[in-house]
Amino acid sequence: MTLKEEIIILYKSTLLESCNVRATDGELGKVKDLYFDSDKWAIRYLVVDTQKWLPGRKVVVSPVSFDYVDLVENKVSLFASKQQIENSPTASEQHPLSRSLELDIHSYYGWSPYWVGEGLWGVSEVPTHTNQIQANDFHSIEENESHLRSMNELKGQLSGYTVKAKDQTIGKVVDFIIDDHSWKIHYVMIDTGDLLPGRKIAIETNLISSIDWVNNEIKTNLTSDDLDRETDSVLEVDAISRQALRETSFK
Repeated sequence: MTLKEEIIILYKSTLLESCNVRATDGELGKVKDLYFDSDKWAIRYLVVDTQKWLPGRKVVVSPVSFDYVDLVENKVSLFASKQQIENSPTASEQHPLSRSLELDIHSYYGWSPYWVGEGLWGVSEVPTHTNQIQANDFHSIEENESHLRSMNELKGQLSGYTVKAKDQTIGKVVDFIIDDHSWKIHYVMIDTGDLLPGRKIAIETNLISSIDWVNNEIKTNLTSDDLDRETDSVLEVDAISRQALRETSFK
């Protein structure tokens, strides 16, 4: 099968939030959030609730470290051991991940820095494991701005970010549609509320022109006329090809 013929399996990001995360030698906890890169629209980390095991710690794991993801059994399996994770650079529950802390974490695990290079994952289009972080990259890496955001911050039937077309409000962000190969966010899922009662639509992330983090708004290049014409970029959620779905419905 060639790359062009390969079917990308899509599913809602919320499916990951019911998953248990397992190290090579035992359970870590449950997924409680996902951090995504709002510049390249990709999942960068799962945030794991370790319950009482590592109190006060924000445990983040990159797709680079995933052995496999089983959404039927609700499991994410890692290559790392519990001791490796316990000894990793500390991320505080009260503070966002800085770029310098990300560098420490990536250096510790040997993960390729996704922010160095032109690909979705820096030097590649998929998560890559490497120890080749060049010394002369350190200064520029630390100065680069982080584009990490919490998915839980953006979504919610009532509290989700407002999505706007050029001429009107479309609705609220309720989910994201991703794949577990490249971990790209393909679509933002929107509840259209009173605008199109009973409808949920999915818009490609390349239609998003900007995000206003202060006013909790996502602005798009769409017009109200675009919402009435189904295209590959603007879809009824249930119209996404059944061949490409992890589950039978997005309802």
